[in-house]
Amino acid sequence: MHELEIAKIDLVITNRALARIGAVDAYGHVSLRHPTDPTKFLLSRSLSPELVEREDIMTLGLDGEKADRGDNRNPYLERYIHAAVYAARPDIGAVVHGHPQAVLPFTVTDTPMKIVYFGANEMGATVPNWDIHEEFGDTNMLIANLDQGRSLARKLGPNRTLLLAGHGFVGAAKSAIRLIRQCKAMLVNAQMLMDAMRLGGPIRELTPGEIAARDREVGDENSYATFRGFEYEAKMAGRDDLLKERAAHAKEIATPA
Repeated sequence: MHELEIAKIDLVITNRALARIGAVDAYGHVSLRHPTDPTKFLLSRSLSPELVEREDIMTLGLDGEKADRGDNRNPYLERYIHAAVYAARPDIGAVVHGHPQAVLPFTVTDTPMKIVYFGANEMGATVPNWDIHEEFGDTNMLIANLDQGRSLARKLGPNRTLLLAGHGFVGAAKSAIRLIRQCKAMLVNAQMLMDAMRLGGPIRELTPGEIAARDREVGDENSYATFRGFEYEAKMAGRDDLLKERAAHAKEIATPA
């Protein structure tokens, strides 16, 4: 029970935080893998991320369908993104899809999303680009079924960030805490890279060794150095009230019965 309540709190905070920084707009969506059943995930009903509350959260299976068939609320159309990524990547605990303007130019050109910002190790060393047209022809460009979701997940492969041609991005992370870090870094990296290209000349990328060293530097999800960013984002998004409740649930888990 406490694990599920913490997951729901984290999902509300993450929706609000990613909306605040512009990683998702009215039509983006964020999910977390179910904390006690890895064959399910938590996702809000179809609702703008900035408005999500705990009572909006639904449970879905890895087929993208509602676990509770009696739940009459409408899920997001593109829930198959989340379902397919969780099915393909047991290491992933959080997924987001959004359409931030800063990354869109990199989805329609041959210019790769190079890793240039020191915090952008969170994005992973490689950022591939998936074009739905290559496999499915002329569509409305939405990921509306499991076949399309699985194609997207194959292109994501072992990576953490995927660009969608003319559409947006998908981010996959170990946890809600890391997903927020990843999205913030992506937005900074995209803007920094675009500005550097305007200046001209060679662009310094992070080396694979630097990315690996940065990954090692990131502490455990519950370490203060890592968690303080989550606290900050919750407060900036106006949901620091949920942090106290989260701490109470965590204390119950840590205290033997």
